[in-house]
Amino acid sequence: MSTPEPKSRTEQLDINQKTEAIFSGGRPVDRDYPYIPPDYKVHFPHIGTDRQLFLDNFILDHLNGVKRELCAPQKAPEPLLYFTDLPWERVQFNPGTAGVVHDPDDGLFKMWYWQGLANEPFNTSQVLCYAESNDALHWEKPLRDDCLPFQEHTATNIVHPDISQSGLALNHDRSDPERKYLLVNWPPKTAAKRAPGSPRLSSVDASPDGIHWHNISEESPLPHHHEQKIIWDEGIQRYIGYSQYSHHQNFLYRKRQIGRQESADFINWSPKEVVLSADWDANLPPDLEMHDMSVRKVGELYIGITSEFMAEPFWQEREGHNWRDQAFSRLGLYTSRDGKRWQRVGGPEPWVDTGSPGDQDYGFACFTPAGELVHNGNLVIPYSANPQKQSWLNQGSPTPSYPPEEFDRRRQAWQARQSLRPDPEPKRAVGGLILREDGWAKLVPEYETGQVYTKQFVFEGDTLRVNADCSYGYLQVELLDPTLTPYEGFSAELCDPLIGERDQIWHTVRWQGKSDLRSLWNKPVRIRFTLCEVSLFAFKFFVSMSE
Repeated sequence: MSTPEPKSRTEQLDINQKTEAIFSGGRPVDRDYPYIPPDYKVHFPHIGTDRQLFLDNFILDHLNGVKRELCAPQKAPEPLLYFTDLPWERVQFNPGTAGVVHDPDDGLFKMWYWQGLANEPFNTSQVLCYAESNDALHWEKPLRDDCLPFQEHTATNIVHPDISQSGLALNHDRSDPERKYLLVNWPPKTAAKRAPGSPRLSSVDASPDGIHWHNISEESPLPHHHEQKIIWDEGIQRYIGYSQYSHHQNFLYRKRQIGRQESADFINWSPKEVVLSADWDANLPPDLEMHDMSVRKVGELYIGITSEFMAEPFWQEREGHNWRDQAFSRLGLYTSRDGKRWQRVGGPEPWVDTGSPGDQDYGFACFTPAGELVHNGNLVIPYSANPQKQSWLNQGSPTPSYPPEEFDRRRQAWQARQSLRPDPEPKRAVGGLILREDGWAKLVPEYETGQVYTKQFVFEGDTLRVNADCSYGYLQVELLDPTLTPYEGFSAELCDPLIGERDQIWHTVRWQGKSDLRSLWNKPVRIRFTLCEVSLFAFKFFVSMSE
């Protein structure tokens, strides 16, 4: 029996190198131009065993009586991390995630978060703390004697003494056990010792266990700043990091935007390029700024969650340049196929809005970590949930706010409100957003029944699974040839209807009890799904049997 032509795990890198070779004259233009596809023998898109989602139209060709609905996450009823009256939390508990990991070695979900040890707004006295979980929803802060002490307390969960604007990732290269975890960081205490006018410091630390850290690079020539979110991108064989590009680095660009960098070794990074800005989208209000963005990659689909800084009409001034620093924050959703060109999903409305007055996230919903945490059919996304917006109403501003009369009026109104009903002492937290596994978007019948046609592709694996809610209706699948005729044995009439309980996530597709698809290897396949009162979230091919 033949074997399927494998999808290149570096397909995007292959295309980039081929494009560069053609444009530089090092390779002749072939018959596919102006398309520049990978060099496969089977001349159809290869999807391998990648999960296929429906957040964009990459895999979809036609919807007949079916509509796409964007899935809104459920907010966890209780914060994932909250104030627990530990001595080092009593001054300024303002947790934000530097990184989350599902550890492949011990199976634990792990979170590293920063918090302040001094009640000041500039993050110059922050430490990195550690938490862990068995299910990504219920977290503990383990107190360990081998963590860093705080005052007279020797058992803490503090793992790094000098942290700010950091990004943490699991090292894809496991050859050096001392570098299992990697951390890029702007250490404010260390930076303060540098000579005035020195370039912004960006150091890199490593750890064998996430608890004990050592420095491996004191400074990167092209520094990061403001909440770097980093993943390893297998498709281009690079780490990619997204962080804020704004007045914090250069007052020429007053608007907060999203910048992108990449690195082969986590130490030497490319120049930051702006890849997402509200300035480019006329459907967004001009007061929206992109505060930060986390990215996860599913197959070849990049999914970005932005913190949207909804700036109020008060401007700061320094050396003639203005910027805005008073806002509430919500979350937006974006997709990309190359990590550089991004499209907003779901229109101008937020994907996740702030809560109602008194809710944990009434003021600020922001700072989601990169990657995915999946457990028992749930996808959990931590986020910083703050009950108050970012403002200078309750403290002295480092620079004047303009127009001053309006700012003073707003401050007086805030003070009057406080005298009538003071806010409780704000306790920030790490909240949780919960989706169904791969449940970013779903395909549903407009009424009762409908059909979904995918594009043509070739696949690997021998079995097809679909992620669907079949608790009320049923789903049938057929595999079509280029004439849109079902391949022999794979028609809808022969497909065993998929039904199941609501909590069943994945369903194996069978035709008269058989699931073996090896006869279709290297043949162009188009799937036609027939939906009868079901929701379809994703599909994938997988290997269920040995050769």
